[in-house]
Amino acid sequence: MSQTSSRASTPGGYPKIPPIITNESDRVFLLDLNDYIEDEIRKVNSEEAEQRYIIYRNAFNKIIEYVTAYKPLLTAIKKEYEFTIDSIRKGQREADYLNGKLKAMASEPSTIRNYKKRADELEERISIIEKDNDKLQQQLQDLRSKRQRREELEREVAEPPKRELKKDRRLIPGLSLEEATDLNLLYKNLDILDRQLKDLNISFRTRYVPKSQKVDFKNKLDTKVNTRDQLLRQGLIYRAKRYRLKIAVEAAQAYNRFKPPHQTVGDAVTFAIAQATGLQVQEKDAAGQEQNQGEGEKRDGSPSAVATTSFEDDDPNKEKEAEMMLEYIEKFNELFEDGKYEEAAIHAANSPKGILRTSATLAKFRAENEDVKVRLSHRSPLLAFCDAIMASVGAVGCKPAGELSTECVECALNENRLDLLSHWISQDRLMLSRQIGDLISGHCGCKVPCKCGCQALAQNVYTKLHLHHQAIICLLKQGRVHAGIEYAKHKSPFTKEMYVEVLRMCPSLQLMHALVAADDQGSRPLPVGVVILTVLENNSFDLVLPFIQELQNRTADDDPNTSLFHDAVLDDMETSTDEWDSLVKILQDQGYEETATNVLSTITVMSAMKTVLYKSLADDRPDSAATQG
Repeated sequence: MSQTSSRASTPGGYPKIPPIITNESDRVFLLDLNDYIEDEIRKVNSEEAEQRYIIYRNAFNKIIEYVTAYKPLLTAIKKEYEFTIDSIRKGQREADYLNGKLKAMASEPSTIRNYKKRADELEERISIIEKDNDKLQQQLQDLRSKRQRREELEREVAEPPKRELKKDRRLIPGLSLEEATDLNLLYKNLDILDRQLKDLNISFRTRYVPKSQKVDFKNKLDTKVNTRDQLLRQGLIYRAKRYRLKIAVEAAQAYNRFKPPHQTVGDAVTFAIAQATGLQVQEKDAAGQEQNQGEGEKRDGSPSAVATTSFEDDDPNKEKEAEMMLEYIEKFNELFEDGKYEEAAIHAANSPKGILRTSATLAKFRAENEDVKVRLSHRSPLLAFCDAIMASVGAVGCKPAGELSTECVECALNENRLDLLSHWISQDRLMLSRQIGDLISGHCGCKVPCKCGCQALAQNVYTKLHLHHQAIICLLKQGRVHAGIEYAKHKSPFTKEMYVEVLRMCPSLQLMHALVAADDQGSRPLPVGVVILTVLENNSFDLVLPFIQELQNRTADDDPNTSLFHDAVLDDMETSTDEWDSLVKILQDQGYEETATNVLSTITVMSAMKTVLYKSLADDRPDSAATQG
């Protein structure tokens, strides 16, 4: 006994420190460490103190990790050294800052002096510019006055002299001198001449026309004939257009009935018109061959005559509507081919009867989206179309179909426009489905808790669809563990298998505590052993150790002398002793002896209590059998 105590302590009373090098592995470790230091110093600049400090720090960390007996002491030494080094660095930074501030304060008088000098120079230049402006203003005023005088002189020269009327002293033809001086006779002759003038004016307007008007009448006649011919040709064009519109309406109606994939309404209409044009050419050739057999047969039996008759029976409103749709599609194709994607998207979103609000149109924008490298208005053509579709929901009065809504959501996620997607969901402009929720939830790449907002959007979608299981998972991924557990208790009760699956999907320390917490009836969602072993499946030891330590440090509500971990282990009837022993071994291997000892003591108490319980049950059974006998 004395010999053992002498080995454990020194003559001074202090514990004896084990030697640093005790075996061959320690010597090999020191040699490897020296080689590591030499190799790293050769790789860096030896004059850089920072790089040499990093090398020796790493070497010191290796010594700490290797020498477990000195680990607390060496860690404390390292901490003091690093604190001292940080203090020196901080002092150096403060010195540099103060040095720069001192230089700035030293140069401040010269800077002010230079600013004042510059201000004087600018004021001098301003005064010079103002003088030049006054001089130029005076010159401009002189030029204006000279120009005004020159214009007045030119105007005086250009005015013609006033014309003086000469008095006619000749006698009036057909009158003598006495008659020419008789006023009454002159008035009578004046009245006669006025009546003759009026008669001549009337005759000029009614009975006679100038010879030049003959040419005008001939030109008007030619114009009327040309107009008639043009109207005839235009009538033929309208008839052909009417035929194309009828084909377009029938093709559009057929497309809406069957909706073939990978084909737009425009493609179907174009194909139908091309096919009908080919049939017309064949009919014209056949009609030309039958022309020799008689005009009557041509009028009565030709396909063109039958088609013309059927055209007259059509509804004009339908033809007008079909013409409007065809023009709308042509306008969309024109905007799309010109690269005006924003205008084309708005045009398609507001199309009549939603003929362009289809997945085929979206596929067309997606194909163009892959080719366009420069984004218009900082967004792609595909996103512009999706945004236009959602913006026109209120005007159209219906939401886009499920497939189109899913593709719009996928586009917004690919463009990382969660703000736009959140606006669509809040304004109820999407035909929600589980696929949309899965897309939003799968887009999240954050660790628990989610910080990007995808899980909150997905939870909103799942809640509206009454998919409570998926909504609870989204709550847990947001870090809202207590809200998720309460939601699970009231909306969608979970089984133990579901809790285990959720723990595997989003493990967290808060979730682990919530799963082992006892409710008012004393029941727990999962046993503590199942929680620990499930988390250890993913080698998440960084969660298991603090979880066990926090449970050991907390006391039970009913017994302050008992820890929560002790109560949780006693309530665990599913975890076997071998599994607890493996957990204790893992804790010991990681170097947490105290935690492992506490777990082992709790397990021992639990095993003893189970043994006593089983023994008492076994003793009670023979007594009850004897009583019955």
